[in-house]
Amino acid sequence: MKDIAFIDLEASGLGAKSWPIEAGWCFLSGNPQALLIKPHATWPLDQWDEAAFALHGVAYDDLLKAGVAIEEVCTALNEALAGKKVYSDAPDWDGFWFYRLFQAAGVRQEFVLRDFYDVFRNTPKEILKSIVEEANKNAPRAHRAVPDVLHMRALYELAAKQN
Repeated sequence: MKDIAFIDLEASGLGAKSWPIEAGWCFLSGNPQALLIKPHATWPLDQWDEAAFALHGVAYDDLLKAGVAIEEVCTALNEALAGKKVYSDAPDWDGFWFYRLFQAAGVRQEFVLRDFYDVFRNTPKEILKSIVEEANKNAPRAHRAVPDVLHMRALYELAAKQN
């Protein structure tokens, strides 16, 4: 149980030069963790997308005031997730933003992202639909790292009960 983790990133937008603003993760047991990320000097402010802000609600000024330095974020992620099965529901985007984060920090990423949806590859559609409905009710997504990793954990736990 301690080897399975769920991770989510929120970002400045969805552009080719967008950057991560929040990282959150949780395991099958225990409390979720999340860190706001202080923007790195090389990340362009013109990649701050108001549409993305409307979804996540994290203001740029909040990142400057409460954000954690990227080196500290990378260290915390590596310490928590190295050697674990780390699931993301958007591994392409999250992988891109992790690349930006770890590259800017000059730190090697010590975990690999797995596609969360592989967990449900063999789940019949009618069962998957009921699992999603229950998870949406009990742990809704909110375009913030903590609620979204809790949503993934709920989906995983409900699917495990079906097997």
